[in-house]
Amino acid sequence: MIATPFHARAAAAVADPRVRAAFQLLQDREAEIESDQIRLTLVPAPPFHEEERGRHFAQMVRSLGFSPVVDGIGNVVFPYDNTEGNPVIVGAHLDTVFPRDVKLELRRSGRVVRLPGISDNGAGLVALLWLFRVASEAGLCFDRPVWGVANVGEEGQGNLRGVRHLFESRPWGISPCEFVALDGAGVNRITNQGLGSRRFRVRMIGPGGHSWADFGRPNPVHAMANAIHHFVRPRCGPGTSFNVGVIQGGIGVNSIPREATIDVDVRSTSFEHLDSLQSRLRRTMTDAAAADGLAVEIEAIGERPLGYTPEQSDIVQSAIEVTRTLGVGVQLNTGSTDANIPMSLGIPAIAIGAGGAGGGIHTTDEWFNPEERALGLQRLLALVAVRAGLR
Repeated sequence: MIATPFHARAAAAVADPRVRAAFQLLQDREAEIESDQIRLTLVPAPPFHEEERGRHFAQMVRSLGFSPVVDGIGNVVFPYDNTEGNPVIVGAHLDTVFPRDVKLELRRSGRVVRLPGISDNGAGLVALLWLFRVASEAGLCFDRPVWGVANVGEEGQGNLRGVRHLFESRPWGISPCEFVALDGAGVNRITNQGLGSRRFRVRMIGPGGHSWADFGRPNPVHAMANAIHHFVRPRCGPGTSFNVGVIQGGIGVNSIPREATIDVDVRSTSFEHLDSLQSRLRRTMTDAAAADGLAVEIEAIGERPLGYTPEQSDIVQSAIEVTRTLGVGVQLNTGSTDANIPMSLGIPAIAIGAGGAGGGIHTTDEWFNPEERALGLQRLLALVAVRAGLR
């Protein structure tokens, strides 16, 4: 393997005695890290209602001696110190996909913890918290500013509103920056391509009626089912997907519904394929409604922009070499995360896992295994040390 400047910087950061001391703290204090992770995850944070978890997180940051600020949209923003220069920003989203009525029940199976949101994004939030904690306790001083952000609005219809606001308000000033999103578990992943998505709500509307007396009137549920069938049958292009995630309509089994509604998500790494899927959805739904004499409304309810941070960029190369220096294989991948926004603005950005392993994401059986958590947190700390530089 040919040594690169990034390899040398990664090796130097990992060998630094202060970084080694911080590494040891992360290994020795797993019980405390897990306790903080569970404590945060047990605070409900459904989309658009992250305030309570934000307050808890801000208090935990404040107890470490930092000065968090809750901005106008609910993001918790805090600098490591008052260093001048181009900042490295590390973010983790506060919200989960789960509505408030989902029971947050903790279960254990050996070392595995089961709890809705424990991995996505309890793992990311606790990684952000402990990055700042061990860096401070080990006496690390950075050449560039380091900022932490626990942001709202990553999941579902949150539409990345927290990180959008962050890069509009830019609390660090006008200096160029880099962004690292902490999202879920894992030690291999480096997400450097942002998967674009568009989300739509389709509503078909008719007169309604009695299932017997008015039989034969147009039925929006029947028409919508037919439209879904025709929309999902054709193949989509490479790097592209679609999903009908919600379907609603009707008031009773013996009533012809007045309306039926679906929420649809289309994703792709290509603008061309996104445009094609959007056109196909509109055409299919409009034709099905017209065939049954129904009105149709198609509303855009969210969009995540495409983005890309080249593999040869400084931040990706740094992440690759830090990962390899710690003896871990590298997996570059595509994903839909908070990093999409800075990528789309031309700002160097990646997303990485926060260590450990997780599964059952976006289900009530979500789990997290803390084995190799320390390795993931060490990777994060070393990456920040490489990008921000050590004094």
